[in-house]
Amino acid sequence: MNATNKSRLVLGLRGYGAMLFSIAASPVLHNAGVSFKTISIGFGFLYVVLALFEIPTGIWADLFGAKKSSIVGGLIQTIGLLLFIFSHKGSFIVIASFTLYGVGSSFISGALSALLYSNVKKEDDDKFDSSKYFSIIEKTSVASYILASASVGFLSQLLGLYSFAVAGGIYLVAVVVVGLNVHEEFISKTHKKLSEFISQAISGLKYIGSNKELKILLPIRMLNQIETILGILWLPWIKKLGGSDLWFSVLATGSYLSRYAVNHYYSKKERPSTFMPRIQSSLLVMGIGATICAITSNVYLALVGVWIMAGARGIFLPATQAIQHDSFPEEIRSTGLSMMNFSVEAMIAISYFISSSWIDGLQPSNAWWFSVGAFLISVFLVFFLKRNNNESI
Repeated sequence: MNATNKSRLVLGLRGYGAMLFSIAASPVLHNAGVSFKTISIGFGFLYVVLALFEIPTGIWADLFGAKKSSIVGGLIQTIGLLLFIFSHKGSFIVIASFTLYGVGSSFISGALSALLYSNVKKEDDDKFDSSKYFSIIEKTSVASYILASASVGFLSQLLGLYSFAVAGGIYLVAVVVVGLNVHEEFISKTHKKLSEFISQAISGLKYIGSNKELKILLPIRMLNQIETILGILWLPWIKKLGGSDLWFSVLATGSYLSRYAVNHYYSKKERPSTFMPRIQSSLLVMGIGATICAITSNVYLALVGVWIMAGARGIFLPATQAIQHDSFPEEIRSTGLSMMNFSVEAMIAISYFISSSWIDGLQPSNAWWFSVGAFLISVFLVFFLKRNNNESI
């Protein structure tokens, strides 16, 4: 099995498990008697932990090994998912589960993708194209999301809280695959001085500060997460329009089919000199899709709006991944990616805690207007930041 196929296997497994968790978390926990306020606080703790651990674990992965970091993180995530089974026993269990999952995710974030990226780049260095690689990875991830979203409605109804155990088991299989099949160069020095950690962090920060595209991308990524924060209202929104839990599964499945189709089309195109025009166009289309969702009272049009928005992500996500991975040299790639993720996750954590006080009373249609605003602001940010950098759009 070549390095690209190893990447597809690992990320396909993790994508399926992650989607079972992310789609099922809100409806399954709510059906088990957990309030949206508690769910929002739980997600807030998840992102607090991600933000706090993101940079230290990224540096740790670069200094001690991305493979070791990926394995440790996957095991902690599995434990956190299994703990969700006991969510009905109290809010503390819910928050503890989210927190553990966040700790595990921080070890994975940046490290696993950097490890897999390095494997492929070394194996096929002469003709390596990061744009095509991330298109392949995006299609693999989306294919696993399609399978997960198609099955999550039935799994959540059939298993309830035990659907988290299914996600945990899949994560564990991915850990085994990484341990047995993904290689990493031996890192001989096992004891590091504090000065080395500080130097690593400063190097990553300098690369972000000196790279024009990364400076543009960071606020765009942060604004793009507003939809994620308000996503816990999607199920009641669908039900208000006349849908059901299974309709929610149809919405998710169609979303990932749309993402897959758009990404497949763009994966056949030549790598552009800059990804920013693609990112700007995709943000505008996301705004159109979110507008449809905000104004419609028809469940079918609601599905169309979400699917339009999802299709745009088939352009947006591979472009942002290619920019980030290409911008950092290998020796600080995990550190740099972690620093980028830290800023986004800190914003998400703060937003979840703020929204927890009013999320139970927020109308889903109003939530969609927040997303519309975020997408349109992002479009203008790309335009003005690029103009300030004297680059043509």
